[in-house]
Amino acid sequence: MPESPTKTEGQIVNLIVQHQHDLHHYILSLLPDRALASDVLQETNLVLWNKAHEFDPSRPFLPWALTFAFYQVKAARRDSSRDRHLFDDDLIASLAAEPMDCEADLMDKALENCLRKLPRTQRKLILARYQPGASVQDLAAEFSQTPNALSIGLLRIRSSLKACIEQQLSSSQA
Repeated sequence: MPESPTKTEGQIVNLIVQHQHDLHHYILSLLPDRALASDVLQETNLVLWNKAHEFDPSRPFLPWALTFAFYQVKAARRDSSRDRHLFDDDLIASLAAEPMDCEADLMDKALENCLRKLPRTQRKLILARYQPGASVQDLAAEFSQTPNALSIGLLRIRSSLKACIEQQLSSSQA
C-alpha cells in the first residue's frame, strides 16, 4: 500500500499546480521555443518537488519557485548553447524581472476596473478607508453609520472586489 503524502508534500503539490500558469508564462518569456519551455517547466516541477523541504511556508511561493525556474532556463540554454536563436545571458537576466512586473500590472488594472464597477458610494467609502489616518470611527460618523455597520459594509465591498479581481485575472489568463 503506497504511503499517503504528508501535509507539507500536499501543500507543495497544491502550490506547484496553482502556479503552473505563472511558471510556464515566465519560462516562455525567457525561452522562445515552446517545446523547450514545456520541458523546462517539467524539470522545474521536479526540482521544486525535490527541494520542497527547503520551502518556508511563511514566505511567498511564487518568487521562490521562479528562482528555480530561472536556473532551469539557464541550464537549458547552456545545454543547447549551439543554437544561434537563443538570447544572450544579459537579455535573459533583464527579462527575468519582467513577469513579476507584468503580474503586478495585471492586478493593478483588474483592481482599477473593479473599483470603477462599484457603485459611487461604495467606491468613495473604500477609497476613503485607505487614506492615511482614516479610521472606521471617523468614516462611520462621516457616512452616518455605526462603526460596526461600516465595517460590515467594507467587508462586503472587499469581498466584491476580490471576486471581481479573481474573475478578471482568470479571464485574462484564459
